[in-house]
Formats: sequence, structure tokens, C-alpha cells
Amino acid sequence: MMNVRDFFDFLKGKPKLFFLGIGGVSMSSLAFWAKRQGCDVAGFDATLSPVTEKLEKSGIPVTDSFSEENYRGVDLIVYTGAIHDTDPVLSYPRSQKIPEMTRAEFLGLMMKSAKNPIGVAGTHGKSTTTGMLSSIFLADESRDPTIMVGAVMPALDSTYRIGGGDDFLFEACEYQNSFLSFFPHLALILNVEHDHADFFPTLEDMLRSFIAFADIAKDGKVIINGDNPGAMRVCEKTKSPVFIFSKKEKKDIWCENLKEEKGFFSFDIMTQEGLYTPCTLSVPGEHNVENALAAAAAAYLSGIEGEVVRRGLLAFRGVKRRFEYRGTCGEMPVFDDYAHHPDEIRATLKAVKKLGYESITVVFQSHTFTRTRAYWDEFLSSLSLADRVIFADIYPARELPLEGIDAPHLAAASKNGEYLGDFDAIAKNLLEGGGKGILLIMGAGDIIQLTDRILTRSNF
Repeated sequence: MMNVRDFFDFLKGKPKLFFLGIGGVSMSSLAFWAKRQGCDVAGFDATLSPVTEKLEKSGIPVTDSFSEENYRGVDLIVYTGAIHDTDPVLSYPRSQKIPEMTRAEFLGLMMKSAKNPIGVAGTHGKSTTTGMLSSIFLADESRDPTIMVGAVMPALDSTYRIGGGDDFLFEACEYQNSFLSFFPHLALILNVEHDHADFFPTLEDMLRSFIAFADIAKDGKVIINGDNPGAMRVCEKTKSPVFIFSKKEKKDIWCENLKEEKGFFSFDIMTQEGLYTPCTLSVPGEHNVENALAAAAAAYLSGIEGEVVRRGLLAFRGVKRRFEYRGTCGEMPVFDDYAHHPDEIRATLKAVKKLGYESITVVFQSHTFTRTRAYWDEFLSSLSLADRVIFADIYPARELPLEGIDAPHLAAASKNGEYLGDFDAIAKNLLEGGGKGILLIMGAGDIIQLTDRILTRSNF
């Protein structure tokens, strides 16, 4: 692997880079960044999408098929963990001995040149917290941060921002140990719950990886959620200095005077020095109090004034697909939500129940067969908070089906669930059935296509 100086010297030569999986949120951001550096950029993705269309319009060619011609003159392959070793889009350039680098390694070298890289890790809440942190830093006129978020941030109309300052704010994904290639000065750990069962067989395996991530910040600090048992287990083992936030206890940073009004929260953020800032959130849910405290902790340690934190958090209104309002289906407001882990689903539904809707209808698409099998009972428990659940077919991602692990069986095991068939059948049922209350479209796969069909047809 290159060192950071060699990496930037390499980029100055305007090399030809080819990104595999370029349509992904993170990969597309890296491709745009490389284009801004003057590199000749192209890429492959098996699925063409609005993201690949945006890349094309920016002068970055994208193909959805393998061809040896794609690699002519390529100086470096950048690929994601979703690309299998046996896939010809990766195995062919390897046979030609074209230099390669993982997405995580590429991103790690990018951030290593920054003076204040801040990485946000955790089983859930990463994109929202990175968005909050970005909103705070953007509210400080003296800062010019580079930002890499795992979802589109409306304030940027993008997943990334190229800045010229010392701050590099990024989302640090644990899957396949990607975050171990990163170099945070401040490492946020929001929570550690078991996930990605195909890569982390047990919670203990995940904890080992999070401890290794925390240890990277030995010259800075690890910001730990004191209310999360998994995160506190990392706190007990890491060799790095620790800074703890809590909404329940007085730690290094905490909240007081917590108040709720129709699902939205206000509170005072306190430090050992006294009041840091009063805070009012523009996104609902008590889970976002923890996210805001995490972002405020990183801002505090970065020397940002409390008033800037107050303005930044108030201005933050979410990121794409995190309880995002999309339109209406009959009388029902339609919200998209990325939740695909039982804890995320529970947190979202608990927040929605406080918003005063007459009823809650959820269309849920589970993400991967291994996750569905691992958290079968937990999914059914968390989804029981809704009044009606429609189970869409499981999104396979990189996996093959598992016997008995499918949407019809989930629906049969659920007290409030049903299986209606494909997206067209679900859309037809919702559009013809009327109904009141709120409609949530939940999942991390291609379920967003269902939202688009509902909204397009409901406008006729």
C-alpha cells in the first residue's frame, strides 16, 4: 500500500482510475473527488442508477458490462468489498497485474493528509450523526471541511463536499473491517450491536474490530456512547484516550433539562466546564439526542463554540432515506427510512408513535438472507410496534437464498404482517386501499423503487 506522500504524488500525474462498484454512495464520492484532482476517471457498476447518471453527466463514463477494453491504459483499480474475487471485472485486471486498491484504502489515504480527521462509527446512526457533525462544521465560517457521508445530505445535495480546511468528516463503516483502513484523530463510536452476520459471526467478533478501530485514535480521542453497553465494552479495552457522552449520566459531555414536544426534543448540552449550549433538534426521536451529543462532543473537542453547535444542530433536517418525507399516498404521508436492523426499526417506530398519527403502516424489505435469519425474532418484535406490516421480498445483495428465510414466512410468523407479492402488487394495494395514518417504506435494498411507483401512480 502507498504512503500518503506517494499517493498524492501519484494523483498529480493525472492517472487513469477505474472504480468497480462506482454507483455506490461512497464509491461515487471517491470518483467525484478523484475527478476534481484531475484524474481520468471511469467505472463499472452492475446496476445503472440516478447516481451513475450523475457520474456520466460529470464526465465520468460508467459501464454495466465487462470488457477487456475497459482496462486499457488504467493505472489503478479501486474496488469495493461487494465485488467478488472471481468476478471478471476484478479477476481480469488482476491477471494483467494492474495495481489495485480497496475503497477503504483509497479513502484512508485521502483522510491521512488532514489535520483533524473525524470518523463516525457504529452499528446504526452513522449517516445521521455525520450529517449533524457536517451541519455544525458548515455553520462555522472559519471552517472549510471535507465531508464524506453515507447518504445524500440535502444541505449539500450530495454525499460529499471537498473543502480546503483541516477537518475531514467521514462515515466509518465496519463491514469487512473497512474502517480499519482509516486514520481518525477523533473516533466516534455510537453503538456496537451485532450485525453483518455473514462477516461477524458473533458480537465478540464485532467488538474486536471496534476495539481495533478505537486504538487507531491513540494520538487523539475515542468518543464513546456511555449509554450503550457494546460501546462501553470498547471503552474498557481501547488503548486510546476516551471521551464519554451520555443522555443519562454526567460524563465528559451530557444533556440536562431534556424536554419533548410531539416527538421532537430540546435539551442543554453540558460539559465539565458548565453549559456548552442549549439545543433544539429539527429531527424527531430520542435516538437523535444521542446522535446530537456525539456530534457535539466531536465539535467541542475540535474547538467549536457552543453557539455554532446550537445553530448547526437546529439547521440539520436529516439526510436522504432517514425518515425522509417523500409525498402522499391517498391521505397518508409517505416517508422513506433506511432502517434495516431491528434496533433501528424500533427506534424509528418509537419516534413515529409520538408524532400523533392515527395508525402506522410499514412496508419492510429485509436486507440479506443471513441478516434475516440472524435477527428473525428481533425483526418481528420491533415491527410489532406498527399497526400493519407488509413484507416485501428480501433484498439478496451478494447472497443466495436460504431455505425458509423469505418474506412469506416472515409474514406468516408476524402478528400484524402480510405478504402481497412484488412491488407492483404492494403499490396497487396501497393505492386502492386508501387508509389514514402514516406510511413508512423501510429497508436498505431497492425498496426505494416502491416509493417511486407509489408516488408516481398516486399523482395520476
